Amino acid sequence: MLDFRIFLESEEAGNFGLIRLYLSYMGGINFDIAAIIVFSFNLYLFVSRRRLRILQSTLYSILLVISLGSAVMDAAGVLLYEYQSGVPLPVHYAVNVLYYVFQNSVAPAFCVFLLVVAHRYQRLGTGFRILLALPWACAMGIILSTPWTHAAFYFDEALQYRRNIGLTVLYGVSALYAIISLIALARSRKTFSARTALGLVLFLPITLSAFIFQFFHPDVLIVNFAISVSELIILFSINDFDSFVDGQTGLFNRAALAAQLENIEQQKLRYAVFLVYIDNKEFLEYAVRPEMVSSLEQALVNRLFSESGKHRFLARLDFGEYVLMIPDPGADAVADVQERILERVRLPLGFAGKRYTLHAQLAQLTIPDDASRAKVVFQAHRTLSLSHWDYPLDSWLSLPDLSLAERHLAIVEAIKEALDTGALMVYFQPIINAKTGALIAAEALVRLKNAELGFIPPDEFIPIAEKNGLIHAIGDYVLDCSCAFFASLRKAGIPLQFMEINLSPVQFAQFNLTERFYATALRHGLSAGDLCFEITETAAAQSPLALRRTTDALNGRGFALAIDDFGIGNSNIATLIEIPFSVVKLDRSLITEASARKPEGIELKGFVDIFRRLGVSIVAEGVETEEQIRLLADLGVHLIQGYYFSRPLPPEDFLQFCKRTKA
Repeated sequence: MLDFRIFLESEEAGNFGLIRLYLSYMGGINFDIAAIIVFSFNLYLFVSRRRLRILQSTLYSILLVISLGSAVMDAAGVLLYEYQSGVPLPVHYAVNVLYYVFQNSVAPAFCVFLLVVAHRYQRLGTGFRILLALPWACAMGIILSTPWTHAAFYFDEALQYRRNIGLTVLYGVSALYAIISLIALARSRKTFSARTALGLVLFLPITLSAFIFQFFHPDVLIVNFAISVSELIILFSINDFDSFVDGQTGLFNRAALAAQLENIEQQKLRYAVFLVYIDNKEFLEYAVRPEMVSSLEQALVNRLFSESGKHRFLARLDFGEYVLMIPDPGADAVADVQERILERVRLPLGFAGKRYTLHAQLAQLTIPDDASRAKVVFQAHRTLSLSHWDYPLDSWLSLPDLSLAERHLAIVEAIKEALDTGALMVYFQPIINAKTGALIAAEALVRLKNAELGFIPPDEFIPIAEKNGLIHAIGDYVLDCSCAFFASLRKAGIPLQFMEINLSPVQFAQFNLTERFYATALRHGLSAGDLCFEITETAAAQSPLALRRTTDALNGRGFALAIDDFGIGNSNIATLIEIPFSVVKLDRSLITEASARKPEGIELKGFVDIFRRLGVSIVAEGVETEEQIRLLADLGVHLIQGYYFSRPLPPEDFLQFCKRTKA
């Protein structure tokens, strides 16, 4: 160790020499020792805190190790130089070569780290990445060849350390990477948060200033200490561990999941993704005292996800909402995880002396096969959390299931939007007496068109509306539009006998349905007899009690009733005649089979004979050809509905059709 008193007694103590000599004394090794302490503290913080296994974190750890290696080798070199007696020359060269290898890898490592944080490195092609690595490769060539070429440094006969011209090249290479980093930082400034930008910006001036100072004052080894401080700043500005950790459970959170998915996409990795949504989570959350909720959730997480693999990624999005990801699993591993989670869902959860039954929505995706972008996973989770009404509990859904569920949710939103804006369209299809050519009635048919989804068929959106309770609003809307249009036709001198309106089985449960419908008819100046409500044969068979209550009430008010789509169900006619219907509509399948002279078509004549004896009006649906018209005429069926006469028409087109047709 150098004696500080010698410097005080020297001539250089004047004219600010004291400061320089003090720095020389301290900079011999003490700055390196301080740097080693700071680097070790950085590593401890980095390793001890929960962190994401993403490319950014990996590169930061590499940067830390390189920088720590530089400080250790620098300190070792100083000690060997101070106590060089008996130390072989190759050892001196080896230690110094390792020092320069580490030190001249710091700037390239930081440059790559910065480019990754800025999302620019991932977009570089192979050629540009090779070009980026060439200066570092040249620097390594100079350093590794120095023991033989003396390109960067050498030791003279007295074992005195001497710099050479190659050292200037090494400094130039570091400066080049610093310039590239500055350019990348400037061009990517809008992509960084203020906190991230501050950490990255401070690294460059601090380390550059230290490099410049040490270049002109080689006895002051300040570079490693400057780097250690800069990387500590980066640790807290970029690697913000707390922002990725859920405060309730210590699991990763939504931000961590987004970062992990982005890293997977950038590196083109393969992962299995398991989405778990506890459907009765509200019950679980309120079943225990508030202070016990966290413990309950911890027990829940331990139950569901223990033994899921040491390389797993587990994120909590909310209470009872979790995402588990496992890297590069095979089909057997995926099936095994699915089975384990499913088994644990089905077993009661014991907590605080009580047992709780779990109900869950579960889904599994594979990256990149099913989901190549992060938003797909988040969308899948949203779909899962909202689709409990449409899919069975405690079973694994696949991407097609989730895609279908997502469309269902989109249709729900489209229905709500159409109801709010009055954009639901009501079309009308004429019912014609084929024998006389007279326009008898019309059936109101609802249509839905969305700007994003386009035309949505009724057989798709009506069942979704029924499951979501939106069918009640749709029914009221269609009834109001139909009554208004029926009244306008009468004012225009077009006296239809009645208007047919479809009634969903879900609407049967409404206790005030009949009175509401009656009030709507009166509001538009219509009588109950002007309206005929259609009930499908299938609905009549499935809900006989509710149906009977509703139909009796409607009939009691004077509304007409029709059995729609007759022939596609397995109803007993004896059961149907208990319903006070006055119209039966033959499904198109009966007409098609009869016209094709299939054996099933023989039933048509029997049905027609029965309904004629009952005095029920018979309407044939889906009639498209003149041959079918003749067949139905032979059977005594003259009321026709189908494309042969007209498709369903918007109100203005239907009005024009009426003017061309006898009433």
